[in-house]
Amino acid sequence: VNELVPQNVDYLAVAYTDEGVRLRKRHIQKPIIVLGAEPHSFDAMVKSQLEPEIFNFYYLHELEAVLKQNPQIQSFGIHIKVDTGMHRLGFDLQDIPKLIEVVKANPQLRIASVFSHLAAADDPAEDEFTHHQIALFKQMTDAICSAFDYPILRHILNSAGIIRFPEAQFDMVRLGIGLYGAAELPEL
Repeated sequence: VNELVPQNVDYLAVAYTDEGVRLRKRHIQKPIIVLGAEPHSFDAMVKSQLEPEIFNFYYLHELEAVLKQNPQIQSFGIHIKVDTGMHRLGFDLQDIPKLIEVVKANPQLRIASVFSHLAAADDPAEDEFTHHQIALFKQMTDAICSAFDYPILRHILNSAGIIRFPEAQFDMVRLGIGLYGAAELPEL
């Protein structure tokens, strides 16, 4: 982090809330996404101004309950994960209208970004599937972004995707292992 912050990165991402809390204690003021957000830690996230990944309605409602206990918070950033085919976590296409309705009904919530994960960006044999994921992501995020009157960042690319699918950079990319100069790519 000491190397990243001076490089003007826009966001930092951590796996767990306690990692984000430690960064805040070190006076890191950049926005921090918690990709492994869990409801039992929402209170700590709110107190430390950490932005959780939200991937289902249960987590969304649990966060709303915590925010209700903090009426002074006017705009709390969340990162919506959509499922574009990895089938690990995320809102499905049919969930999008209800998701929009729930977020619009709660003025404390602000969607900071919408994102997904590519299942096989490093495998040329799966390029057709990756292109399908990117197209579905665009469809889902276009629907979400057009429903709100503020900018919402979009990101789907991991380290391999950054290299192999530069046309899908949208607003942000997530440089993971690539940060260390490594990427799981086939020999060219």
